[in-house]
Amino acid sequence: MATDNLPVYQGKGWFGFASEIIENIAENTQALEGEYGDFYRIKRMPAPLYVVFRNSVVKHVLQTNAKNYKKSSIYDELKLALGNGLITSGGDYWRRQRRMAQPAFYKERIVALFDKMVDLSIAYVEELEQRTNPKESIEINQEMMDITANVVLDTLFSAKDYGDESELYHTMVNLQEYVIKRVNNPFSIPLQYVNGNHRQFLKEKKIFDELIYHVINERRVNKTQHNDMLNMLLDAKDADTGEGMSDLELRDEAITIFIAGHETSANTLTWTLYLLAQHPEIVEKIRAEVNTHFGDRRPTFQDLQKLQYTRQVVEEGLRLYPPAFAIGRESLAEDTIDGVTIPKGVIMFINIYALHRNPKYWEDPEVFNPDRFTPENVKSRPNLSYIPFGAGARMCIGYHFAMMQIQLLLALMAQRFNFRLKEGHPVETQPLITLRPKHGIQLFVERV
Repeated sequence: MATDNLPVYQGKGWFGFASEIIENIAENTQALEGEYGDFYRIKRMPAPLYVVFRNSVVKHVLQTNAKNYKKSSIYDELKLALGNGLITSGGDYWRRQRRMAQPAFYKERIVALFDKMVDLSIAYVEELEQRTNPKESIEINQEMMDITANVVLDTLFSAKDYGDESELYHTMVNLQEYVIKRVNNPFSIPLQYVNGNHRQFLKEKKIFDELIYHVINERRVNKTQHNDMLNMLLDAKDADTGEGMSDLELRDEAITIFIAGHETSANTLTWTLYLLAQHPEIVEKIRAEVNTHFGDRRPTFQDLQKLQYTRQVVEEGLRLYPPAFAIGRESLAEDTIDGVTIPKGVIMFINIYALHRNPKYWEDPEVFNPDRFTPENVKSRPNLSYIPFGAGARMCIGYHFAMMQIQLLLALMAQRFNFRLKEGHPVETQPLITLRPKHGIQLFVERV
């Protein structure tokens, strides 16, 4: 299996497992760029990993020859938590589900949910104003998880009674840690059935399942109509058979939408607020833009579209800390990319986190600079050097919803608050299903 002199990282772990890299795969594979470049191979058991953060290779795998690359086996582990939804499914089944779900995510449908999103967001910042204390920091990731959970459950499922938000948050983190541990160390899987970890996983997964099935069953029994995502999915029909989705299919898509629409937005907001806490001058620019376009009155969707600088800040936050930090693909047949032979059956690990920090495409890549996303700079940017929502046919279906939610909340928070980091609190990335802060982010949130 020749690989045409592709650089190879041998690894320090037992049996060449390279566990020291896998532990924080987003940052650690990027750190090897100076020695191995932006396309190299990790010697890893049971199969090598081809690390990619070069845009030409990304284009080949996700667009040019996408038919030769299926979802990698890593996604099979994710199915334990997410089921067979749009993130994890493949082939004809994925095409059927995507075709049925697509109309629910049309921009005009998403815009129709905006008023409800505004209600929830304004209520949240007003409540936060009442409990801010300049002498007490708050864990902003938990805050963002709570408000985005409210937004997703209400706008997408019209769900009001869904239990303890903090329990949902911790359950979701625990589910992810369990799944990622299986991905990172397959040799640990048999032990999880012995030490009780798998039993605990099933117990916590049941919390999500009961919530989603309760909402689905209530909707089917009462046949009530709601202007929400679930209603659109319930009404969706297969173009060939005329059949709708089963309860299991609805559950899988609902869980997927919840994770994708809630956690990705929460983590993007968390990391962006972390960056803004270090750049008060950028907060001032956002505030000035917001006050120019809607000030004290209730924002409209047209107002949101005019917040060009606020959007640039969101885009730069997504560049530095993309919540979907990587994409995995498995080769179906031998291929050649940039003169490198890719054997059949190997995993291509597209490191979006590293792609977004590749100095080939970004000047001073570690610096937080929203001006990178002015319209003129976007036009001159190398193709596929920025893919926070993926690329190709499987680009994130919820892109418009996520951007609307993130931009609205950031605008309202920057309008009313200043942010300071709590000194001494550790900040470290933790790449689970999404890129979250391992120890949370402690911020002082002060009213303007």
